[in-house]
Parts: sequence; structure tokens; C-alpha cells
Amino acid sequence: MLIPIQRMLAHISANNPIPRPRQFLLLTIATLMAGCYSFGPNEIRGSYPLYNAAIVDTQNEQFIQNIVRLHYRDPIFFLDVTSVTASLKLDLSAGLDQSAFDLSKGGADILQFSGGGAYSTSPTIAYSPLQGEGFVKSVLRPISIEDVFALTKSGWSGRRVMGLCVERINRLENAPDASGPMPKLSPNNIYPFNRLLQLFDEVINEDLIVPRIDPNTKETQLVIKSSPQHHEAIREIKQLLGLDQKLEVYHVNSDFLEHRPDTISMRNRSLMSIFFYLSHHVDAPKVHKAAGLVTVTRNQDGSEFDWNKTAGGRLFHISQSDKQPEMAFIAIPYRSHWFYLADNDLESKSTFMLLTQLFRLQAGAAKSAGPTLTLPLR
Repeated sequence: MLIPIQRMLAHISANNPIPRPRQFLLLTIATLMAGCYSFGPNEIRGSYPLYNAAIVDTQNEQFIQNIVRLHYRDPIFFLDVTSVTASLKLDLSAGLDQSAFDLSKGGADILQFSGGGAYSTSPTIAYSPLQGEGFVKSVLRPISIEDVFALTKSGWSGRRVMGLCVERINRLENAPDASGPMPKLSPNNIYPFNRLLQLFDEVINEDLIVPRIDPNTKETQLVIKSSPQHHEAIREIKQLLGLDQKLEVYHVNSDFLEHRPDTISMRNRSLMSIFFYLSHHVDAPKVHKAAGLVTVTRNQDGSEFDWNKTAGGRLFHISQSDKQPEMAFIAIPYRSHWFYLADNDLESKSTFMLLTQLFRLQAGAAKSAGPTLTLPLR
């Protein structure tokens, strides 16, 4: 922008001479305007990553806070960032001062010119509460069987997806009592389900267990093939599920009324049930347990149950500290303590990433209800 203005000044000066002080003033303004030319793009480059990081961090903290709230049986709430706008303001200033001295005493005319520019940004963030009938139904609706298989086919391990989403498959239970507030008694029969997940992990990358849709009936099916290398693992999987060893294609449904050796019946958790399930493996301070602020799950002998033994507990863990932790991926203050995901706990971080995808999958399409909270930031 500066070169065209300089040419314009030269053209005007040739046809209608401009006093030199005014030329200095115009040149100063032209220089400032040249800086404005890249003002917008540079501001986007500088602010976009900051807004992106801030929104991701606050949403992650909201998820962890709600999981901790469920551990204490406190109400949870979700806010969604619906829009981020920022108005940019540029102020330019230029001045020219001339002082005269007595030339007979060796003085001279002194010409001083000054210029400056400043810009400011005023961001406005709009929040909308996630509530209403549509949102409530989306978080209470069980994850569909098709979505579970789609997640496993997209790269997520079967152990992680099924350990989180599946509450029961045929006669194997994945701590169904953990789908609500923390139970007082430990779950029963968790080891057969954990063994099933272990076997799934051994063969899942060999394309031996593949979901498919029957082209004629449009029914969901599961193909379980065998191989010389994984023959024993496949045999044990079918045995645990009570399936006919001779078949390879099995029907998949959610009907538990009648067990059939050619059918796999699955009951999946809802998004809300998954949040409850993960909330049980939160470390609570001993003083909170002693004060009865949280439920302590007990074994039959009265000892405290270790939630790390469950499939979900092996996948996710929130630690606590009296002071702000240094090595934390996410940390939130709650009830005068800090709760956090350790930055080197890759298992929990991977599960947390899956949880965010499930949230978008189930609740992402739900319309926000209620008023929008708009906050101008200064």
C-alpha cells in the first residue's frame, strides 16, 4: 500500500506543490496504513490457535469436573461454546510540529513529526446450556450396536470400546450395577468378561472377528472365523459366549429373553451410564470417605473394592492431590482438593479421547435449549 501512495504524492507534488511539512505528514500516514494491510491476517494467525486451545481445555475440564461430581453424587451440567466473535479496532495518530528560532543567533527551523498506531481486540464468547428433552434422551439412549462396531472398525481397540460401552454380552456381565451411582457392594462375575476382552485384543487385528450387515435382511451380524495360529483363542471366545463352535456367522441383537447358540445378545450402556461407570474409579481423599461424602464399595468380606479390577477401571483413572499437580494432562480444583488425569497415563488419556467422541456421537446432534449466555471479554 505504501508504494502507490508515494507515487500519488509525487504526482500531486509535481502538479500542485505541497509544502514539505505536509508531505512528511502524508508520508507518515501512508506508512501507518501500510501496516494495516496485514493487520487482519496477522491477527487471525495469532489469535486462532489461542481460542482453539482455550475452548478445548475448558471442554476437557468440564468433562472431568462432571465425572468427579458424579463420584460425589453432585448434579452435573454441560455448557457448549456456540460462537466466538472478536471485533478488532485500529487507532492511528499523526502529528506535525514546527518551531522557529532566531536565525541571526544561529537558530534554525525545527520540524518534528510523529505518528503511531494501536489496535485492540474485544472477543465475545457465547455459551449455551445443553439441556431439554432432546439432550436428555440422547445421553440416556444406549449406544447402538452399529456404533460400537463402527468404532472398532475405525481403529479403536475392541477392548476399549467394549469395555466402556458394553454392559452385558450373552451371559457375561461388565459390572451392570456400575451404570448408576456407585454401588455399595462389589460387582459379581467380572472376570469372564475381562477374559473375553483380553482374547478380543489378541485376535482383533487379524480380521477374524468382523461385523457385517446382511445384504438381504439388513440384520447386523458378527463373523467369527478361526485360524491355525489363533484356534484356541477363538474356541475360548465362543465357549465364553456359549456359541456353537461350528458356526462362523452369528446374529447380533439386544434380546436377552432367550439364549441361542447362533446369536450374540448385547446390552450397551448409555452415555450417562458410561459417565457413571468412569466416575467410580476416582480417588477420593480419606477425609471425604470418613465423612461419608462418597460411597465406598465393599467386597463380601467388608474390605474396599478395587475398581481397577473392572474393565472400565483398567481403562480410566482420576487421581487426587492436596495441591495442584505438576504432571497433569487435565486438573481441576474441587472440594478443596485437586483431581487430575496424569499426563503419562496414556491408557486414561486414550479412554478420555474415546469418551469425547462418544459424547459428540450421541449428544452432538441435540439442539441446545434455554437462553444463550454471551460474555464480552475485556
